[in-house]
This record gives sequence, C-alpha cells and structure tokens, in this order.
Amino acid sequence: MTSTPDKHAVAAAYLGCAAAAGYAVLKIAWGMGSTFGIRDPAAFEDFIDQTGGSLLALWGTVLLALLASAILLSLIRPWGGRLPRRLRASLAWLGAIMAPLGLMRLAATIAQTIAGDAFPVLTPAIYISVYVCFTVLGLTFAFTAWRTRNHQAAHRPLTQGAPS
Repeated sequence: MTSTPDKHAVAAAYLGCAAAAGYAVLKIAWGMGSTFGIRDPAAFEDFIDQTGGSLLALWGTVLLALLASAILLSLIRPWGGRLPRRLRASLAWLGAIMAPLGLMRLAATIAQTIAGDAFPVLTPAIYISVYVCFTVLGLTFAFTAWRTRNHQAAHRPLTQGAPS
C-alpha cells in the first residue's frame, strides 16, 4: 500500500529544488564564463583556483545542487521508495545544517552591507542570493524530512509485531 505524501511536504520539496536550481544556475553561468555579479574577475579566478579549480568549485557544486534536489524528491516521489527511508531521511536531516549556516552568513553579509564594508570579489546581492538559497534549502530539507516520516511506525504499539 502506498501513501500520498503530505501536500505541504511536496510544496516544500519543490521549493527546495527551486533554491538548489537558483544556486546551480549561478554556478553554471560562471562555469561558462559569465562575470555576472563578479566585481573583480582576476580575484574571482584566484579564489576558484584556491578552492580546487572550476571543476570542483563550480561544476562540483552544481552536482551537489542536483544531489540535493534528488534527495528532496526521493522523499515525495514514488521512485524514492527504492532506497531505504532511513537513508533518504538521514541525508535530508544532514542537509538541514544548511539552514543555520545560511542564516548566519546571510546576517553577516547584510550587516557588512549596512556597515559599508567592501566586498572585493562578488557583489553583496550575489552573497545574499546564495545564502538565501542555502537557508531555504536547509529549511526545506528539515521540513520535508519531518513531514514525510512514517506515521504508522511512530504510532504503532510497542507490542505489535513482537514474538509471542
């Protein structure tokens, strides 16, 4: 017997996929040579080289965004049932760490922007959009994992299924 996922969990999962896509589109644009949101292209290239080169720093993070979407979708789509629920939920709860990290970086970026501190490599809007994506993705991981937990197992009497 299959159950239909909670409509709020479905909406959250798709919102998380949209956040991951927003992040991935920016990285794809940079990987294809765009300078969108980049203040100093030379400093940006140095940063990319220091973080493992474009294969890791740009394209690797695009793959991580795709993986994040796959984890979210595995919790709400029937094909996700091919993987153990505990694995899918554990990965989602692990991804939820992005919410507090994103919020902290978002708050710091907004404070820096208000204070007039310089952002030498990227524009403040880029930092803010990336940290909003991280925060939304982390929150949707947690929300979707919580809303798709197995209610029957949580409410099953302790003696049910025990040997007699």
